[in-house]
Amino acid sequence: MLHRLKGIIDGLRVYPKRMKENLGRSYGLYNSQRVLLALIDKGITREQAYDIVQKNAMLSWRKGVEFKDILLKDKEVRKYLSKKEINSIFDLKYYFKNIDIIFKRVFG
Repeated sequence: MLHRLKGIIDGLRVYPKRMKENLGRSYGLYNSQRVLLALIDKGITREQAYDIVQKNAMLSWRKGVEFKDILLKDKEVRKYLSKKEINSIFDLKYYFKNIDIIFKRVFG
C-alpha cells in the first residue's frame, strides 16, 4: 500500500497558488467545527453552539463574506470568544502541526 502511495505522489503536481485560491473560495467555513468546539469549551450547550455557528456559516455563504469576519461582528459570538481566540481558530498552522510526522511516515 505504501509503495503504491509513493508512486502516486511521485507524479503529483502541486500548485500552491491554486490551493490557496481554493481554500479562499470556502470563506473559511472549514473552520466551523473548531468554532463549534471553542464555543462548547466556553460552557454553552452543543445545541446553542451549533445554532450560532450555523447562523453565521449560512450568512457567510449567502453573502460571500469571510466566516471569520462575520464571527468577529457577531455580538453573541463575542460574548464567548475574543478577537484573539477567533483569529487563533482560523490560523492555518493548526492544520500543519503534524506535517513533519506525516511526511516522515510517507517518505521515510
